[in-house]
Amino acid sequence: MSENRSALFLMALSMSLLAAGDAVVRVLGETFSAGQVIALRGVILMMVLAVGLMFRGVVLRRDRIFHKWSVARAFAETASTYCFFISIQLMPIAVSTTVVFIFPVLLTLVSIPLFGEKVGVFRWIAVLMGFLGVLLIAAPGGDGFDLALLLPLGTAFALVARDLITRYIPPEIQAGEVTLTTAVVTTVFGFMSLPFGWGAISGKELALLPLAAILVALSFTTYVMSIRKGELSIIAPAQYLVILWATFWGALIWGEFPDGNAVYGGALIIAAGCLILWREHVQRQRLAATAAATSAPE
Repeated sequence: MSENRSALFLMALSMSLLAAGDAVVRVLGETFSAGQVIALRGVILMMVLAVGLMFRGVVLRRDRIFHKWSVARAFAETASTYCFFISIQLMPIAVSTTVVFIFPVLLTLVSIPLFGEKVGVFRWIAVLMGFLGVLLIAAPGGDGFDLALLLPLGTAFALVARDLITRYIPPEIQAGEVTLTTAVVTTVFGFMSLPFGWGAISGKELALLPLAAILVALSFTTYVMSIRKGELSIIAPAQYLVILWATFWGALIWGEFPDGNAVYGGALIIAAGCLILWREHVQRQRLAATAAATSAPE
Protein backbone atom coordinates (compact mmCIF):
# COMPACT_ATOMS: atom_id res chain seq x y z
CA MET A 1 0.00 0.00 0.00
CA SER A 2 2.83 2.42 0.90
CA GLU A 3 4.46 1.70 -2.48
CA ASN A 4 1.25 2.70 -4.26
CA ARG A 5 1.03 5.91 -2.23
CA SER A 6 4.54 6.96 -3.18
CA ALA A 7 3.88 5.91 -6.78
CA LEU A 8 0.75 8.07 -6.87
CA PHE A 9 2.74 11.02 -5.54
CA LEU A 10 5.42 10.51 -8.19
CA MET A 11 2.82 10.26 -10.98
CA ALA A 12 1.12 13.44 -9.77
CA LEU A 13 4.51 15.18 -9.66
CA SER A 14 5.34 13.92 -13.16
CA MET A 15 2.10 15.32 -14.60
CA SER A 16 2.65 18.64 -12.83
CA LEU A 17 6.12 18.92 -14.35
CA LEU A 18 4.82 17.89 -17.77
CA ALA A 19 2.09 20.54 -17.79
CA ALA A 20 4.56 23.20 -16.65
CA GLY A 21 6.90 22.14 -19.45
CA ASP A 22 4.09 22.41 -22.00
CA ALA A 23 3.28 25.90 -20.75
CA VAL A 24 6.93 26.95 -21.16
CA VAL A 25 6.92 25.50 -24.69
CA ARG A 26 3.82 27.52 -25.55
CA VAL A 27 5.49 30.71 -24.31
CA LEU A 28 8.52 29.90 -26.47
CA GLY A 29 6.19 29.15 -29.39
CA GLU A 30 5.05 32.77 -29.36
CA THR A 31 8.52 33.66 -30.64
CA PHE A 32 9.84 30.51 -32.26
CA SER A 33 8.45 27.94 -34.70
CA ALA A 34 7.64 24.45 -33.41
CA GLY A 35 10.71 23.07 -35.15
CA GLN A 36 13.04 25.60 -33.52
CA VAL A 37 11.64 24.87 -30.06
CA ILE A 38 11.97 21.12 -30.63
CA ALA A 39 15.54 21.44 -31.91
CA LEU A 40 16.89 23.76 -29.22
CA ARG A 41 15.09 22.02 -26.37
CA GLY A 42 16.25 18.69 -27.77
CA VAL A 43 19.94 19.67 -27.72
CA ILE A 44 19.72 20.52 -24.04
CA LEU A 45 17.62 17.42 -23.30
CA MET A 46 20.18 15.17 -25.02
CA MET A 47 22.97 16.59 -22.87
CA VAL A 48 20.92 16.18 -19.67
CA LEU A 49 20.00 12.58 -20.53
CA ALA A 50 23.51 11.60 -21.66
CA VAL A 51 25.07 12.99 -18.47
CA GLY A 52 22.41 11.28 -16.36
CA LEU A 53 22.97 7.90 -18.02
CA MET A 54 26.77 8.12 -17.73
CA PHE A 55 26.45 9.19 -14.09
CA ARG A 56 24.49 5.96 -13.51
CA GLY A 57 27.27 3.98 -15.14
CA VAL A 58 25.43 3.26 -18.39
CA VAL A 59 27.80 2.88 -21.33
CA LEU A 60 26.26 4.54 -24.39
CA ARG A 61 26.35 2.09 -27.30
CA ARG A 62 25.33 2.92 -30.84
CA ASP A 63 23.56 -0.41 -31.41
CA ARG A 64 21.35 0.23 -28.38
CA ILE A 65 20.74 3.95 -28.91
CA PHE A 66 19.88 3.38 -32.59
CA HIS A 67 18.03 0.09 -32.27
CA LYS A 68 15.45 -0.11 -35.05
CA TRP A 69 12.44 -0.26 -32.72
CA SER A 70 13.74 2.57 -30.54
CA VAL A 71 14.19 4.69 -33.68
CA ALA A 72 10.70 3.75 -34.94
CA ARG A 73 9.28 4.76 -31.57
CA ALA A 74 11.16 8.05 -31.82
CA PHE A 75 9.56 8.79 -35.21
CA ALA A 76 6.12 8.37 -33.64
CA GLU A 77 7.13 10.56 -30.70
CA THR A 78 8.41 13.21 -33.12
CA ALA A 79 5.09 13.27 -34.97
CA SER A 80 3.18 13.61 -31.69
CA THR A 81 5.50 16.39 -30.48
CA TYR A 82 5.15 18.44 -33.67
CA CYS A 83 1.36 18.09 -33.71
CA PHE A 84 1.03 19.01 -30.04
CA PHE A 85 3.42 21.97 -30.13
CA ILE A 86 1.61 23.46 -33.11
CA SER A 87 -1.82 22.77 -31.62
CA ILE A 88 -1.15 24.68 -28.39
CA GLN A 89 -0.40 27.78 -30.46
CA LEU A 90 -3.80 27.52 -32.20
CA MET A 91 -6.12 26.64 -29.32
CA PRO A 92 -6.29 26.78 -25.52
CA ILE A 93 -3.63 24.54 -23.99
CA ALA A 94 -6.21 22.79 -21.79
CA VAL A 95 -8.38 21.87 -24.79
CA SER A 96 -5.45 20.45 -26.75
CA THR A 97 -4.21 18.48 -23.73
CA THR A 98 -7.69 17.08 -23.09
CA VAL A 99 -8.20 15.89 -26.67
CA VAL A 100 -4.81 14.17 -26.64
CA PHE A 101 -6.10 11.93 -23.86
CA ILE A 102 -8.43 10.23 -26.30
CA PHE A 103 -5.45 7.97 -27.04
CA PRO A 104 -6.38 5.23 -24.48
CA VAL A 105 -9.70 4.94 -26.33
CA LEU A 106 -7.89 4.74 -29.68
CA LEU A 107 -5.52 2.14 -28.25
CA THR A 108 -8.50 0.02 -27.28
CA LEU A 109 -9.87 0.26 -30.82
CA VAL A 110 -6.65 -0.72 -32.58
CA SER A 111 -6.07 -3.62 -30.19
CA ILE A 112 -9.09 -5.39 -31.69
CA PRO A 113 -7.74 -5.98 -35.23
CA LEU A 114 -4.05 -6.04 -34.24
CA PHE A 115 -4.12 -8.38 -31.26
CA GLY A 116 -7.54 -9.98 -31.58
CA GLU A 117 -8.57 -8.67 -28.18
CA LYS A 118 -12.20 -9.02 -27.20
CA VAL A 119 -13.83 -5.75 -26.22
CA GLY A 120 -16.85 -6.00 -23.95
CA VAL A 121 -19.81 -3.72 -23.41
CA PHE A 122 -18.06 -1.46 -20.90
CA ARG A 123 -15.14 -0.78 -23.23
CA TRP A 124 -17.46 -0.02 -26.15
CA ILE A 125 -19.31 2.41 -23.89
CA ALA A 126 -15.95 4.01 -23.04
CA VAL A 127 -15.11 4.32 -26.75
CA LEU A 128 -18.42 6.05 -27.47
CA MET A 129 -17.99 8.35 -24.48
CA GLY A 130 -14.52 9.35 -25.64
CA PHE A 131 -15.59 10.22 -29.16
CA LEU A 132 -18.66 12.07 -27.91
CA GLY A 133 -16.34 14.11 -25.70
CA VAL A 134 -14.20 15.04 -28.71
CA LEU A 135 -17.29 16.05 -30.68
CA LEU A 136 -18.46 18.29 -27.85
CA ILE A 137 -15.08 20.02 -27.71
CA ALA A 138 -14.73 20.24 -31.50
CA ALA A 139 -17.92 22.15 -32.17
CA PRO A 140 -18.60 24.25 -29.05
CA GLY A 141 -20.87 26.69 -30.84
CA GLY A 142 -22.49 24.26 -33.24
CA ASP A 143 -20.60 25.89 -36.12
CA GLY A 144 -19.07 22.71 -37.46
CA PHE A 145 -15.89 20.77 -36.74
CA ASP A 146 -12.87 22.85 -35.74
CA LEU A 147 -10.10 21.70 -38.09
CA ALA A 148 -7.45 22.68 -35.53
CA LEU A 149 -8.63 19.70 -33.45
CA LEU A 150 -7.00 17.44 -36.05
CA LEU A 151 -3.63 18.34 -34.53
CA PRO A 152 -4.21 16.99 -30.98
CA LEU A 153 -6.04 14.05 -32.57
CA GLY A 154 -2.91 13.49 -34.66
CA THR A 155 -0.93 13.60 -31.42
CA ALA A 156 -3.19 10.94 -29.94
CA PHE A 157 -2.80 8.63 -32.97
CA ALA A 158 0.98 9.08 -32.86
CA LEU A 159 0.99 8.21 -29.14
CA VAL A 160 -0.92 5.02 -29.92
CA ALA A 161 1.73 4.11 -32.50
CA ARG A 162 4.45 4.95 -29.97
CA ASP A 163 2.97 2.69 -27.29
CA LEU A 164 2.46 -0.18 -29.73
CA ILE A 165 6.04 0.07 -31.01
CA THR A 166 7.38 0.20 -27.44
CA ARG A 167 6.28 -3.42 -26.98
CA TYR A 168 8.92 -4.52 -29.49
CA ILE A 169 11.89 -2.76 -27.87
CA PRO A 170 14.16 -5.37 -26.20
CA PRO A 171 13.86 -5.25 -22.39
CA GLU A 172 17.64 -4.96 -21.95
CA ILE A 173 17.51 -1.47 -23.47
CA GLN A 174 16.91 0.88 -20.54
CA ALA A 175 14.15 3.48 -20.50
CA GLY A 176 16.73 6.27 -20.36
CA GLU A 177 18.38 4.97 -23.51
CA VAL A 178 15.01 4.87 -25.29
CA THR A 179 14.36 8.46 -24.24
CA LEU A 180 17.80 9.52 -25.47
CA THR A 181 17.02 7.95 -28.86
CA THR A 182 13.79 9.93 -28.96
CA ALA A 183 15.62 13.14 -28.07
CA VAL A 184 18.17 12.58 -30.85
CA VAL A 185 15.55 11.89 -33.55
CA THR A 186 13.23 14.73 -32.55
CA THR A 187 16.17 17.13 -32.45
CA VAL A 188 17.28 16.14 -35.95
CA PHE A 189 13.75 16.75 -37.26
CA GLY A 190 13.67 20.04 -35.40
CA PHE A 191 16.82 21.24 -37.15
CA MET A 192 15.24 20.33 -40.49
CA SER A 193 13.00 23.37 -40.01
CA LEU A 194 16.03 25.70 -40.09
CA PRO A 195 15.64 26.60 -43.83
CA PHE A 196 12.13 27.91 -43.11
CA GLY A 197 13.47 30.62 -40.79
CA TRP A 198 14.27 30.76 -37.09
CA GLY A 199 13.69 33.60 -34.66
CA ALA A 200 16.45 35.42 -32.83
CA ILE A 201 17.18 34.15 -29.33
CA SER A 202 16.96 36.71 -26.52
CA GLY A 203 17.85 36.49 -22.84
CA LYS A 204 14.34 35.30 -21.93
CA GLU A 205 14.51 32.38 -24.35
CA LEU A 206 18.00 31.44 -23.13
CA ALA A 207 16.48 30.97 -19.68
CA LEU A 208 13.27 29.25 -20.79
CA LEU A 209 14.87 26.68 -23.12
CA PRO A 210 16.90 24.91 -20.40
CA LEU A 211 13.87 25.12 -18.11
CA ALA A 212 11.70 23.36 -20.72
CA ALA A 213 14.30 20.62 -21.16
CA ILE A 214 14.81 20.09 -17.43
CA LEU A 215 11.05 19.91 -16.80
CA VAL A 216 10.67 17.23 -19.48
CA ALA A 217 13.63 15.24 -18.13
CA LEU A 218 12.30 15.40 -14.55
CA SER A 219 8.79 14.52 -15.72
CA PHE A 220 10.06 11.43 -17.52
CA THR A 221 12.20 10.34 -14.56
CA THR A 222 9.39 10.60 -12.02
CA TYR A 223 7.00 8.89 -14.47
CA VAL A 224 9.29 5.87 -14.82
CA MET A 225 9.82 5.74 -11.04
CA SER A 226 6.05 5.79 -10.54
CA ILE A 227 5.40 3.00 -13.05
CA ARG A 228 8.07 0.80 -11.46
CA LYS A 229 6.81 1.39 -7.91
CA GLY A 230 3.04 1.06 -8.10
CA GLU A 231 0.21 -0.87 -9.70
CA LEU A 232 -0.63 0.61 -13.10
CA SER A 233 -4.40 0.34 -12.61
CA ILE A 234 -4.13 2.43 -9.44
CA ILE A 235 -1.69 5.12 -10.55
CA ALA A 236 -2.64 5.54 -14.23
CA PRO A 237 -5.75 7.71 -13.56
CA ALA A 238 -3.42 10.26 -11.93
CA GLN A 239 -2.16 11.05 -15.44
CA TYR A 240 -5.33 13.06 -15.98
CA LEU A 241 -4.02 15.61 -13.49
CA VAL A 242 -2.10 17.06 -16.43
CA ILE A 243 -5.43 18.34 -17.80
CA LEU A 244 -6.16 20.22 -14.56
CA TRP A 245 -2.66 21.71 -14.57
CA ALA A 246 -2.99 22.68 -18.24
CA THR A 247 -6.27 24.44 -17.38
CA PHE A 248 -4.55 26.24 -14.50
CA TRP A 249 -1.62 27.47 -16.64
CA GLY A 250 -3.95 28.46 -19.46
CA ALA A 251 -6.05 30.56 -17.11
CA LEU A 252 -3.08 32.06 -15.24
CA ILE A 253 -0.89 33.01 -18.21
CA TRP A 254 -3.31 33.48 -21.13
CA GLY A 255 -6.64 34.06 -19.42
CA GLU A 256 -8.14 30.96 -21.08
CA PHE A 257 -11.19 29.52 -19.36
CA PRO A 258 -12.90 26.45 -20.86
CA ASP A 259 -16.55 26.86 -21.83
CA GLY A 260 -19.32 24.46 -20.89
CA ASN A 261 -18.92 22.10 -23.84
CA ALA A 262 -15.15 21.89 -23.28
CA VAL A 263 -15.75 20.96 -19.64
CA TYR A 264 -18.40 18.35 -20.46
CA GLY A 265 -16.36 16.94 -23.34
CA GLY A 266 -13.25 16.77 -21.20
CA ALA A 267 -15.17 15.03 -18.43
CA LEU A 268 -16.40 12.40 -20.91
CA ILE A 269 -12.88 11.77 -22.22
CA ILE A 270 -11.47 11.43 -18.70
CA ALA A 271 -14.35 9.15 -17.67
CA ALA A 272 -13.81 7.01 -20.77
CA GLY A 273 -10.10 6.58 -20.00
CA CYS A 274 -10.79 5.72 -16.37
CA LEU A 275 -13.47 3.21 -17.40
CA ILE A 276 -11.00 1.45 -19.70
CA LEU A 277 -8.39 1.35 -16.91
CA TRP A 278 -10.97 -0.02 -14.46
CA ARG A 279 -12.00 -2.80 -16.87
CA GLU A 280 -8.35 -3.74 -17.41
CA HIS A 281 -7.91 -3.92 -13.64
CA VAL A 282 -10.98 -6.15 -13.28
CA GLN A 283 -9.78 -8.46 -16.06
CA ARG A 284 -6.33 -8.81 -14.49
CA GLN A 285 -7.92 -9.70 -11.15
CA ARG A 286 -10.08 -12.35 -12.84
CA LEU A 287 -7.10 -13.83 -14.66
CA ALA A 288 -5.08 -13.89 -11.45
CA ALA A 289 -7.92 -15.58 -9.58
CA THR A 290 -8.35 -18.17 -12.35
CA ALA A 291 -4.61 -18.87 -12.41
CA ALA A 292 -4.54 -19.25 -8.62
CA ALA A 293 -7.51 -21.62 -8.68
CA THR A 294 -5.95 -23.71 -11.45
CA SER A 295 -2.59 -24.04 -9.71
CA ALA A 296 -4.08 -24.77 -6.28
CA PRO A 297 -3.50 -28.37 -5.04
CA GLU A 298 -6.57 -30.57 -4.97
